[in-house]
Parts: sequence; structure tokens; C-alpha cells
Amino acid sequence: MKKTRVCRIFQFPILVLSVFFILTPASVWAESDPHQIVAADLLTVAEPSSEAESRLRVIRLTTRDGSMGYGDYLEFGLSAKEEEETLKRLVDRYGVQGYKLNIFLTDPSMRAVGEGHKVLGQTANDILHAKTRYWPGRALYHREGFGRIWQGPGKSGLVIALQAALLDLTTEKSPSQLRLCPSIRIYRESETERRLCTPDEIQQAVTSLKKAGFTAVRLELAVALDDEMKARGECAPYRYPQEILSHITSLMHAAKKAAGKEMDVVLAANMNLSTDGMTYLALRCERNGVSLLENPMALRHLPEQGAASKEFSQPLGFGGDYHTTEDFAQGIKHQVGTILVPDAGIIGGVEMLTQTADLAKEAKLKMVPVVQGGPLSLLTVARSLSGRKEVLWVTSPYQDKWLKEDGILQLPLRMEKGLLVSKSCVIDQTKFKVKRLVEIENSIKEK
Repeated sequence: MKKTRVCRIFQFPILVLSVFFILTPASVWAESDPHQIVAADLLTVAEPSSEAESRLRVIRLTTRDGSMGYGDYLEFGLSAKEEEETLKRLVDRYGVQGYKLNIFLTDPSMRAVGEGHKVLGQTANDILHAKTRYWPGRALYHREGFGRIWQGPGKSGLVIALQAALLDLTTEKSPSQLRLCPSIRIYRESETERRLCTPDEIQQAVTSLKKAGFTAVRLELAVALDDEMKARGECAPYRYPQEILSHITSLMHAAKKAAGKEMDVVLAANMNLSTDGMTYLALRCERNGVSLLENPMALRHLPEQGAASKEFSQPLGFGGDYHTTEDFAQGIKHQVGTILVPDAGIIGGVEMLTQTADLAKEAKLKMVPVVQGGPLSLLTVARSLSGRKEVLWVTSPYQDKWLKEDGILQLPLRMEKGLLVSKSCVIDQTKFKVKRLVEIENSIKEK
């Protein structure tokens, strides 16, 4: 009897403490966590000296103890006000994609996303490892609440930008071992006009990259060619007229001549090509020794691409607009190509990239991920795929700009024999303007 009373005496305070811990909001305990994210800023180059610097945007996350994590993306046409509002929504509801089996998403308005997670008030580890709830019987999720974040050209880069900033707060910096492939456009743009490059201009650009140490280069067919097609009254899906194909061929020939045997030349085509358009362009690539035709057709044309790809032996890339790893699984099943080309933002970030790389390895295919971002996003993707033999290279715009010693990076990217070997890169904050987006008031501890 006495033993029972003693037990009850000790059980009562334990019960009271348990109820206290359960009823106390998590935010109260988080306030004492020095790793809690309490502010988000947008940094832009104060006096840009190039197109790359003028387009670069840096996201900075600050924790309660004053630690900072950085990620970046390239400006994609929004006004300053809309850009800030988009970033605020992203920080308020960071969407994490969940991998769902047996989903083949042909409708770009649908995505197998999970739920949204607030960034402010949480730690980077909590956000990156947050569990996505499983909804039985619901395979597809409309982008309600995510639409204005995910949809639209260029916005996919925001996903990697935020992930880069979160990972910068959590991961130990390790050197990368991944081949780089800079992307160059085949047009020149001024305030008054946009025109296709001449063969001499392309040859000079490729020669410059070759001298910088790159061993691959990507020619991006976009924008200017779309202008040419619209002027002719063409609409998607289409194939390029003979005069356009002739111009593309001359540019490929000039690039290949400058590249020589030391560099691979990649062609990234518009994804709205018809079956005939893809076939004609692939044959032109084959004749000119261009080793890869990238993103030739949109996801909705997967069966047609599978049939057309059997007509030639040219290595063929696919997946630039695929949103899930199941899309790639379907593409592999239909034998639509030999190279997986996921866009790091569209596929949903570095975790989904590694899953795509696993698919490539299992199917004995190669992979060339695309990153629509700056040096921080590039380094984040390179770290996630470093050392994987199925990954040929990672491609992004302006790669040569992030190697310069006198640019906006206090610690630039470093490359050896075409491989990115940087452990980290650091921006020169004195060259940036800072705009506070959101914060938890009176929360940042001065260092």
C-alpha cells in the first residue's frame, strides 16, 4: 500500500509536465533554437557590368544566431514588385514534391506535389526533412496554392535557389567532381532588336570557352527562332523551314569546327517540334558530328518520339519538361531517347535529381541535368550528383562568368580539366543591394 502511494506521488508531477509539454506551442520552444530561420532577403548586383550580373538574383536566409545561407536564380522577366511577391509566397509556402508511383503527368497544370512548408520559424533541417503526408486515393494534386510559384518560364529556378540557401545552412561543404557544360544562345539581343548569331560569332564564343578550359558546350535554340517562326505564321508543333535549318546547320558546323576533338557540342532544341521536325533536326546534327540532340519534343508527344527515335542512331535526350521521375520511367519504357535531361527546378530539386540519376543508372543510360541559375545553384546540383558515372555533365548559362577572379564573387568557382572542383563559392556582398522580404521581428542576434 505504501509503495503504491509513493508511486502516485512521483507520477503526478510527471503527468503535469507531460501535459505542459503537449499543450505548449512548438513555436515557443523554437524561439530558443539558434538555427531557426527568422529572415529572408533578396540581393541584386548594384552596378552590373554584364548580362549575367544584371540577371543574377540571390536569396539570403538568416537564422536567429545570425548564420546566413545563400541561393540564387536568374531573373526571368517579372517586375520588381511581382518578383518580391513571388519570393514571399515561396518562403511562406515552400513546396516539396513527393514521388508517387505509376503517375504519368501529361497535363502541365498538374503536379505530384506534397504540402507547403513555411520557411520562417523553422530550421533548415526541419524543412529539408519534412515528411509529406500521404493522401490515399489521390494521385494527382492541382497546383492550388503553388500555381503562381511553379508556373511560368523561369520560375522553376526558384526551387533550386531556395534549396541551395537551405542546404548552405546545413551541409558540410565538400568539393565537387562534375564536368561543366556552359550554355550559349544562338542569338544576340540589344535594346532595339534580337537577331540570330552569325557563324563567326558562334565560333568566337566556343573558342573562348575552349580556352577557359571547358570540354563541352551547349547551343540553345530558342527565342530568336521562335520569332522567325511567328513571322512565318507557324505555330507549335512545327518543323523548321529549310532556310532556318540551313542557318542552324551553319552554326552547328562553326561550333564543331571551333570545338575540335577536345569538346563535345550539344544542341538544345525547342520542345514544340513535330515528329518530322525532330527527325530532320536530328539528322542534321548527325551529319555535323554534334553528339546530342536535347529536348526535341514535349512530354505529350512521348509515343511519337519513341517511334521517330528508331529512324536514326543519333544520341537523343529527353525530359526537359518532365515533372516527376515517373515521367522519365515512362520515357525509358517507350525508348524515346538515350540521354535523360531533367531540369533541376522543374523536376523538383536535388533529391528528385538523384532519383532520376538512379533511374538512368538502372537503365544504363546517361544523364545531363540543366540548372537555370547562377553559381550557387550550380554548385548545389553539382554536389548532389558528384562522382556519379551516369552523369555526363551539368549545364547552365554564364558558367564562364562565375570563374572570374574580379567579378561579383569574392570566392569564385574553380575548375580543373573541365571539372568543377570548388568546395564553395562566396559572393562579394559589397557589390550587392539588399532588400528585406520578410522577417520575424526582434529575432536576429547580432554577431
